[in-house]
Parts: sequence; structure tokens; C-alpha cells
Amino acid sequence: MKLSTLTYFREVATEGSFTKAAQKIYISQPTLSRRIQELEKEVGTKLFIRRTHSLELTAAGEQFLIKANDILNQVDQLTHMFDEQLEPNEPTRLIKIGYLSNFNLKKMYQVMAQFKERHPNIKFLLKQDNPMNLVDGLAAEEYDFVFDLATYFQQTAAYETTTFQNNYLQVAMPLNHPLSDQKQLSFSDMSQETFILLERQHSPIIVDYVVSQFIKHGFNVKATTYVKNLDEGLANVSLGEGLAFLYSGMDDGTLEEKYAIKIVDLESDDSNQNIIAAFNHKNTDPIIREFFEITKEP
Repeated sequence: MKLSTLTYFREVATEGSFTKAAQKIYISQPTLSRRIQELEKEVGTKLFIRRTHSLELTAAGEQFLIKANDILNQVDQLTHMFDEQLEPNEPTRLIKIGYLSNFNLKKMYQVMAQFKERHPNIKFLLKQDNPMNLVDGLAAEEYDFVFDLATYFQQTAAYETTTFQNNYLQVAMPLNHPLSDQKQLSFSDMSQETFILLERQHSPIIVDYVVSQFIKHGFNVKATTYVKNLDEGLANVSLGEGLAFLYSGMDDGTLEEKYAIKIVDLESDDSNQNIIAAFNHKNTDPIIREFFEITKEP
């Protein structure tokens, strides 16, 4: 097993892309892909889950990354053992971050870029997950840090949290809908409407919250269509199949134009839907505390 292959593997894993990793280490993408395939054959297991538009480490890949990073750091220490320098180089550190899928977390990437300016040898291992899995993963130390919905952290004091991004419920409707000229709506305004809902297994947080809010206002939600993702739901809205719910944190400012729809805010006093940054109190690593503090900066 070549050390260069371990380096290539670490770059692909932390960049989450063969294209980005190839550009960073100045080799062709086909060569990089071949080297990773050879590594997987050598260790006898798949290290990556390859999808059309995404790349994700397998469970074995996550374990392998931690060991590979330790080895590469040890080699780097040996290489510079006799350098005439007052301070040793900071070793490459991995921070495992879990975050919500379907949300526009531009601010998260800005925070990570800012942190890397302070610590160039930090590498982030990113993984999308659903809200409950993010909490469980933080407890099991599968993640060092998560960006999740505040409502999932209300029943425990095991984590330190801070509000990271405001987030509230919105409703999407066709452009010609009678309610499309409203700036804000309440659930009672929509008692006669039919809705397109995400299948609960794909987004239990939105479905459960919406159902509870309708019940709170005295009526049941009328759902005619169930979809697997936000894109499918908004496409159905544009075709006049019904209204759909989404969080403000999912809108990057392009959805109305992209789907020819109108998105209207819903009245709410529930701050538990905000996105928070969180880490486990058991994690005493000062680098995690420093990262947490930078997420609190405006």
C-alpha cells in the first residue's frame, strides 16, 4: 500500500468529490479514480458509496479514514523530525460534521472556510443526515459537531448548542393561487386547501410539525399527494396539484423562479424550528470548542 494512495484517499474523502480532489492534488480524475479502486481491491471492501451526484464514505471507509489520517500524520512527523523549527507543524485534523439535507447552509461553509484560515491543516468530513440521526450520531461520537433543528435538542442537557440560523415554515403555491398575494398566512387561512406532503420516512420533522399545527388550529391537513423530496413536491405545486410546505432554510432564493411558484411565510412563534450548532459535552477537544465559538460569531 502506497502512502500516496492514502493521501489520495484522504483528499477524496474530505472533499467529497473525485473532481475537487483531483484538482487539489494535481492529478487527472481517471487516474485518481483508478487508484481508489485499486485501494478498495487491496483492502477487500468498498470505501465509498458512489451516486450520480454525490460521494459518501461507507462505514468501513470512515474507519479507514481515521487510521489513514493517523498514519499520514506520523509519517509527516518523521519527515520533519530533524527540521530546524521552533514549533512543530500542526498535524492534519479531521472534524466530523453532520448536517441537515435539503437545507441551504451557505453560512456553514463560510464558517468552515474561516476556520481553515486559522487552522490550514484542518479537514472536514461532511455527511448529510436526518435530524434524529444527527442527535444519535453526536451521542455515539460518530459526529464531532452537527447542524440540526433546535426542537431535537430540547429534552437533554448533554449538548452545548447555539442558534446558528433562523428557520421557519413557509408554504409554496401556484402563482395564480388566491392566497399568493398575501405576505403572511396562518394555518387557519388554509383550512380548505389540499397539500402535497413529503413521505414521512424522508422528512418526519416537517410532516409531524405540519400535522400538529393543523390539529392545534382545529382541523386536519388534507393531503392528496406524497413525494420523496422537495424538488418533486415543488414541481407538483407548479402543476397545480396542491400546496406544499418547506422551511425557509431550504430556500436559496431561486426556488420561486425555478418552479414558477410563490412562497409565502407562515405565522409562527416557534423558535424550536431554528437551526442550531451543537457538540457533545463529553468532547473536551479544544479545537471543537474553538469551532463552536466561531459559529456564534455574526
